[in-house]
This record gives sequence, structure tokens and C-alpha cells, in this order.
Amino acid sequence: MTVRSDSGQRDVAIYAPYACALYERNAGANGGGGAELQTTLLARGLAAEGLEVAHIVFPIDDPRPLEPPAPTLIRRRKARSQDRLHPPRELIDVWRSLSKADARVVIVRGSGGYVVPAAAWCRAHGRSLVFAASNDLDFDLDRPDRRAATLRAYGTAAKQAQRLVVQTRRQAELAPRVFPALDPVLIPSFAQPAPPASGGAKYFLWIDRLVSYKRPEKLLDLAAGLPEARFRMIAPESSETSPELKQRVYERIAALPNVEIVSQQSREEIFEALHGAAAVVKTSEVEGMPNTFLEAWSRGLPVLSLSVDPDRRIEEHGVGLLAGGSIDRFVEQGWRLWTDPELRAEIGSRGREFVTATHSPEAVTDRWAALLGEVLAER
Repeated sequence: MTVRSDSGQRDVAIYAPYACALYERNAGANGGGGAELQTTLLARGLAAEGLEVAHIVFPIDDPRPLEPPAPTLIRRRKARSQDRLHPPRELIDVWRSLSKADARVVIVRGSGGYVVPAAAWCRAHGRSLVFAASNDLDFDLDRPDRRAATLRAYGTAAKQAQRLVVQTRRQAELAPRVFPALDPVLIPSFAQPAPPASGGAKYFLWIDRLVSYKRPEKLLDLAAGLPEARFRMIAPESSETSPELKQRVYERIAALPNVEIVSQQSREEIFEALHGAAAVVKTSEVEGMPNTFLEAWSRGLPVLSLSVDPDRRIEEHGVGLLAGGSIDRFVEQGWRLWTDPELRAEIGSRGREFVTATHSPEAVTDRWAALLGEVLAER
């Protein structure tokens, strides 16, 4: 479904610069996370629906051929470390990339300073802004891990959006507190189809950024309580990784013979690691809909979560085990999954059924296309 004007403008521009690695021949280890993957799947899906889509990304080192229909890739200048000392330079780069994309609707995902120039560009050019939440923290303007000035600017800019897209019912409940004038639209996250995991239950797998709210030390508590099991951590660092947290985690791992950690892996290596997992473990304090959950369920793997259960999916659909914040229960559930292959298979089968019905690319793209059709028609 395409709703086009005679202006020659593209229909949609999706701003997600760190998604650049997902367009390389060998998707690298520094290609962002779940949010970037979601924007890439969205760009492909909308292009397949007949929309003219621009995906704004950083320069791509070794681009792989894109089979049509595919989005047009708009390269923006690579940010440099010193740009953090010159915010106007970064704002100009966002503005220029949006001007090059020249789309009637701009989609930004997740909180960040880039929302400010995106909203300003849309206002100046009479275009529509769609803000898509990627985490429950997008609705917390007092979070301690971000600068207060950045959060205030982001909140003011996001309020100018024509549509607010949320991943879960929980986010729909949080939204009115911060964006009371926006009526949230619930669209689930994409899950890529994948073959069932076939590598055997060799370890529990933890995949997350090494930041405080992901609570990596809780995974080490689980490993200490289950010395018979093995654990693999894929823990990329970011600008929010504190030296103190990194030191504590690595010092504890040195004393735990059943834990191995790597700081970066490519997407192919992560997919390979999933095939050897007994379960995917989540220790975060807060999330949206974790991409690691979707990737686990797509492969018939259970999830083992200490605290988070978006929209009670784990409990309602029986697609994992939830510890309710209790470390003792976390350890007990981990033992059950480690020692009971029938339980793992039963939970994994339900996970594949659930993710196919709710998060398939076809189902999610249809909902995005319907929403954007409304926005484009309004303009």
C-alpha cells in the first residue's frame, strides 16, 4: 500500500545510524542492538509493501548486495568521539541526513538527543514524526544514567510526534504520564524466523550490554548457585559502561570457573551461540520487549528471567520461567532447566508457536503499514 504525493519525496525515513553493520557482508560486532535490528526489519518490510523507504545509517565498510525490494540507504557522517564536546555538529549531521532522505514521515526509535533535531526538521519542513519506544526507560525522564538536560530536550521533542508507537501494554500504560497528548499505538516487535536450536544444552546464555540496569552481576549470582552448569556471557561495552562495573564483573568471573565472557561478537556468532544454549537468561531491571527473548523463542529456546516479563508473556504463554526477583528461585529454576530436557523442549515448543503468531514479520509489517498509511494520508 503506497500513498504518494507528486513531490518526489520518499514516503518514510528511518533514522538508526548504528544499524549500518547490519548491511555489511559480515554483520559486525559493533552494529548496535535490538533497536537497530528492529529498524532494519521495519525498513525491509515497508519496502516490500511498496513504500519508498530511506534508512539513515553510518557509512558501511563492506556493503552486501540488497535484494529488491529494499530501502535506500542514506549514509550520514560517522560521529567522532570529539563530537560529544560539540553537540551542534551532531545536530547538523542529523539534520543534513534527514534533508538528504527527504521523506514525508520520519521514524525515530528510542530516547536520545537525536530526537531533538529530527523533531525540529519535521516541524521546519512540514513533515510527520513517528516516535517508536524501544524500552520502558523511554518513559522515564528522571533516569540517573542520562544527563538531565538531554532527557528534558528529548521529552519536549518527542511530544511533537504525530504518532507514538509502543511495544507492549505496559508501555501504553506508561506513555500518558510523559506524553499525555499522544495516543499510543501498540505494534509488537519483529521476530525473524529461525530453525530450531540443535546444538544441545551446553550453557546458559546471557546477551546484553555491560551497563548497570542490565544487572550482569545477578547472572554471576546464578552461576555461583549452579556450579554444575556452565554460563556464557556476551557483554558488549558502551559509553554507559562504568569502569567500576566492568572491574567488578571481570574480577568475579575470574573466580567462577563455570563462566566465560566475551565483550563483542558478530550477529552470526551470536546466532551460533544460541544453538548451544539451554536457555537465554535475562537479569535486567527494566526492558521493553527484549530482542533476545524473540530470538530465543524463534529457535525453540526457553527464557529464564529474574524480573522482567513484558505484558506477562512468560507466565501467560508458558514460554519461560520467571523468578519474580528472587535469587533463590532463580537458582532453583535454573537447575530445573539445566537438568530437565523434556521441560526445555516443552517450553521451547510453546515459544515457537507464540512468536510465529504474534511477532512474525508479516503480522508486524501489516500493522506498521496501516499506521503509516494513515499518517501519509493525513499529510
